[in-house]
Amino acid sequence: MDKDFVRRLFIYKRGVLFWRDRPPEDFKRVNAYKMWNKRYANRPAGSVNSRGYVRIAIYKKYYFAHRLVWLYHHGVFPEMLDHKNGKKTDNRISNLRAVICSQNLWNAKRYSHTKSNIKGVYERKKGVYEAHICANGKRTYLGRFTSKKAAAGAVRAARKSLHGEYARHG
Repeated sequence: MDKDFVRRLFIYKRGVLFWRDRPPEDFKRVNAYKMWNKRYANRPAGSVNSRGYVRIAIYKKYYFAHRLVWLYHHGVFPEMLDHKNGKKTDNRISNLRAVICSQNLWNAKRYSHTKSNIKGVYERKKGVYEAHICANGKRTYLGRFTSKKAAAGAVRAARKSLHGEYARHG
């Protein structure tokens, strides 16, 4: 798969890939050609999967739309892509960036099972909160706090200095 092939299949508009009209040579039968173009041409490609990403089938193989958008614009499939705003269906090229695994994790949402509802803040005993942050393969202990707000402030400051533009506080 290369940039030219993706550009032959799709039109890109504001983060959405639309199917182009396909020529008769792409099909074994004339009826299949007519049916496919009537059903799909000039319509958004793909559907949202159970994890919230747009997924597109091309010749019986699935691809994530954000990866195809990147290939469409840059001509390569990066190792990993990140949605800057965290919205998995927002595939505007301005919202995508090539990252390494740790940067992608820094921009991840908080886990839903935390009692504190704050990324990096853990309630240990009633009224005692611990703050931790992960960066460069190490988990750093930031201390114990008597208020959730103080622990959240410590995590936010550490995240901002260690994660930079990849920091996600929510």
